[in-house]
Amino acid sequence: MELRWLESFVTVAEELHFARASDRLHLAPSALSAQIRALESHLGVRLIDRGRRTRPALTSAGQLFVEEARLTLAQAARAEAVGRRAGRGELGHAQIAYVASAAFSGVLTDVLTRCAAPDTQLIVQVRELETPAQLEALACGDIDVGFLRWRPEYPPDVTASCLLTENVVLALPADAPLAAYEAVPAAKLRDEQFVAPHFDEEYGCRDQILEVAEQGGFSPRCAPPVRDFIAALTLVGGGLAVALVPDSLRRVQIPGVAYRPLADVPLTTRLVGAYRRGETSPAVRGVIRRLREAAAATVATG
Repeated sequence: MELRWLESFVTVAEELHFARASDRLHLAPSALSAQIRALESHLGVRLIDRGRRTRPALTSAGQLFVEEARLTLAQAARAEAVGRRAGRGELGHAQIAYVASAAFSGVLTDVLTRCAAPDTQLIVQVRELETPAQLEALACGDIDVGFLRWRPEYPPDVTASCLLTENVVLALPADAPLAAYEAVPAAKLRDEQFVAPHFDEEYGCRDQILEVAEQGGFSPRCAPPVRDFIAALTLVGGGLAVALVPDSLRRVQIPGVAYRPLADVPLTTRLVGAYRRGETSPAVRGVIRRLREAAAATVATG
């Protein structure tokens, strides 16, 4: 049974006039009549009485069948719409992971807002995950998109787009003498203990601490690494260390923590969106498209 037969039958049932039904369907009357006959032959029942002197009328079987035909056509239209929207990445599921500091950048919430636009029905699940774990999860398919700090290398099947470049600032105890500076010279950090997230020991924070120390002319003292920037700020608030953090973490108001720019060491950090090359899921491609839109908007306003 073909959908076009049902559409032709429902149109005739609504018009009860073959010529008008033919006009609505843009079919020749003979073609319309052939489709109705094909449907009746398929079902083995007459659906329309075709009187020579009277208008066509639905048989009792036709009256019962027309409602089911309408429901079938409506469901087919819904199925087509769902398929098309899914193909455009407006429907489906995606798993997103993010490093804790990304939550304060505004980029993550921008992407999630774009995914929640009225014309989409993407179901996006998010969870916090450290950068190395994100890269592993991307490579094995446990997550679809990651928001993480830049790395010089990624797994072979993973690529990344820069979402945000921001300055690195010094987080220090609010009651420390250094808090009196508007911008802190590197040499003034000689006697300070630095704390950094452990996943940045190989990249990023470690190199930045060494750069500050080189500019200040000293060898840095480092506290045991912590889980993330929030843990680092907690130690700073307790007066136990200083930390180099992305500027967006100024939004984190932890008691006892002050933020100051560095006077003589221009440092930056990059937040990237990582995803698999050649992604096949339309829903995930939809998230990636919105991620790129957010990145472009950040560049345009930056």
